[in-house]
Amino acid sequence: MSVRLDSRIKNWRRWAEHTAWFRSSFLPEQNYLIFLSVAIGVLTGLGSVALIKLLYIVSRFARGQLTMLTGVFGPAELVLLPALGGLLVGPIVYRFAREARGHGVPEVMTALAAKGGRIRPRVAFVKVIASALTIGFGGVAGREGPMIQIGAAIGSTIGQWARMSPAKLRTLVACGAAGGIAATFNAPIAGAIFAMEVLMGRMAADFLLVLLTSLSSCFVARHFLGDYPAFVAPGYALVSAVELPLYLLLGVMTGLAAHLYVSLLYKSEELFSRWIFPEYLKPAVGGLAVGVLLRFFPEIYGAGFPAMEAALWVRLSWILLICLFFAEIAGNCLTLGSGGSGGVFAPSLYMGAMLGGAFGTAMHALLPNATAGSGAYAMVGMAAMFAAAAKAPTTSILILFEMTNDYRIILPLMMATVSSAVLSNRLSPFSVYTLKLHQRGVRFPYSEKDETQKTK
Repeated sequence: MSVRLDSRIKNWRRWAEHTAWFRSSFLPEQNYLIFLSVAIGVLTGLGSVALIKLLYIVSRFARGQLTMLTGVFGPAELVLLPALGGLLVGPIVYRFAREARGHGVPEVMTALAAKGGRIRPRVAFVKVIASALTIGFGGVAGREGPMIQIGAAIGSTIGQWARMSPAKLRTLVACGAAGGIAATFNAPIAGAIFAMEVLMGRMAADFLLVLLTSLSSCFVARHFLGDYPAFVAPGYALVSAVELPLYLLLGVMTGLAAHLYVSLLYKSEELFSRWIFPEYLKPAVGGLAVGVLLRFFPEIYGAGFPAMEAALWVRLSWILLICLFFAEIAGNCLTLGSGGSGGVFAPSLYMGAMLGGAFGTAMHALLPNATAGSGAYAMVGMAAMFAAAAKAPTTSILILFEMTNDYRIILPLMMATVSSAVLSNRLSPFSVYTLKLHQRGVRFPYSEKDETQKTK
């Protein structure tokens, strides 16, 4: 086995040497980067489609055939599913790629800031499997975090194969991450802006390459999954000027809620990391706790898209909306804190929808003729919550437009999103992503000077 593996590695290296002419001189550098960015977009799009399809298969198996076996436990059958998922995920992540645990975006940002953009190729494969098992079995997490890490790993692998400089390699990593967001939410523009605003911390000269990858990935995803918005929601607009202060207040509420969420998420990770217990079994323990939550609030199962859409269509009571807000926080913290694999983007949107919907229900009851329905506040709350958690107001505004195909609620959206982001910045200088980098002592955003020093 070892001799065969060594032989394959030698053959791969020999093939790589023979194709060096293609990597270095076949095309002018800028044209070559365009070619690579499109290739990364296509591969990321295919990877995203594969993850979505796999998530569907795993979820259908867990909620179908598997529940037939666990049906002997009665109503408690749902409690066991996330624990079983964690029991499978823990050993896979622990053995093959520990970078795949958690929501993954800080690992991508660490690679950009401290490792010259280098990510191990195996991370993409492990992330696909771990995330499908975590989310498909009921773990409370988003699928966009895995797609960001998968796309980034694809971009890094292609960049390393093409022997790109650290600066260009970082650009290709950002390209792959943008493609992951674009394919997840059918939002190519927001995907590119996310890569610049969140991952790189600045607008780069190679923004057009990132946008090209985002468009390519989104095109592939649309081909296989259809050209539909992430959420089907009724059209909402500003009813009266009286609403603007209410949306400002909603922004303040979501800013405080985002600060609470980020604090609890990192507290959960800290508690699980301090716990003297086998690392590969911790996701199962976290999954069991999530299962208890699912017993009472099945609406938080997986990524939670059906519940978010229900909030936009005003199908949930205000009491249930508040309960789901806190249940989502607890479930996501337990899932990711224990070592499960998933994202924080969709959970942030979920929390914002529930909190905004509850707030909107109260305001509409007080001022029925001067306010829109609670669904409008749920929609705005989604963007405001993520803007505060990620400190990315531009991405939040754009992605809501692309997810809903509705541009009529621009003033309330800007009012709530900007106010939540401003308050979040006052409460803490770190986002849900950059706080981990700060704990690791990694400087972010990195500078060109840092890049030069790290490559010496």
